[in-house]
Amino acid sequence: MVITGASSSVGTAALQVALRVGAVPIATTRTEGKRKRLLELGAAHVVVTDTEDLVGEVRRITGGAGADLAFDAIGGPGFARLGDALRTGGTAVLYGWLDPRPTELSRNWPLTTHTYANGELARSEEGRRRAAGFIGSGLRDGSLAPVIAETFDGLERIADAHRLMESNAHLGKIVVRVPS
Repeated sequence: MVITGASSSVGTAALQVALRVGAVPIATTRTEGKRKRLLELGAAHVVVTDTEDLVGEVRRITGGAGADLAFDAIGGPGFARLGDALRTGGTAVLYGWLDPRPTELSRNWPLTTHTYANGELARSEEGRRRAAGFIGSGLRDGSLAPVIAETFDGLERIADAHRLMESNAHLGKIVVRVPS
């Protein structure tokens, strides 16, 4: 399973979910500086997209087959390359649009593409029950736990939190704690 933006809060959660369901997580990040920490968090492999070829590396890792699934936070023209890294008949899930440019599709057919939003899962009682059960059991057994990059105390630190977010140097969630 290829997880783009793996150093984000959703990306670190996706690593945990992948491990929990028995998938082999291949994390992507733009910079080499995050590789070691992503491996520590459970990524089986890390592809640094600023210096490594995503498709070539995923094909190498999977013995030429390509990944079964991609979970993408970015979209844009790079979405097509992500599809190229999948096996024939693979599935790409687009849940974010960090790249505001039009999203392009791979010509690696057949390929299943889904878009995802939490609202869809939460619309039905069954969806809410299944999600709560999966998340709750993961929190209880420790397989799911938020990764906190840094905690800032007080609203007067909000600018510091924003600077950290804009620097893209963090891994996981940025928390601003507001006294009650």
